[in-house]
Amino acid sequence: MVQWITEGRVYRRGGSGRPRNTNDREVRAIRRVATSAPTTSLATIQRHLPPSRHPVPSRETIRRRLTKLARSRRPLRRLPLTPHIRRLPLCRLDFCRPRATWSVTDWRRVIFSDEKC
Repeated sequence: MVQWITEGRVYRRGGSGRPRNTNDREVRAIRRVATSAPTTSLATIQRHLPPSRHPVPSRETIRRRLTKLARSRRPLRRLPLTPHIRRLPLCRLDFCRPRATWSVTDWRRVIFSDEKC
């Protein structure tokens, strides 16, 4: 009410508080790196920012920007493949290729067992 009487307006005056350390271009760069590689560390994102600024935003600043962008602590859509799991299809192929040309008599010599019981 006092603001309306003294200044003729009711909205907040800008400029209160410390200025932001990142501009829109850097926030877009942070979003781009975080979207392309969701498991990227904050230090890696910090290294990929445009080199136009001397004071590089801190990791904590990057974390806050990611939180505002709803990109922090996002669950993975699936678990990343480990080297062991990546080898499994190749192991199956190595097992199956020699047996691809087996005849019925060859398969009759194989003893099948159900190990679930």
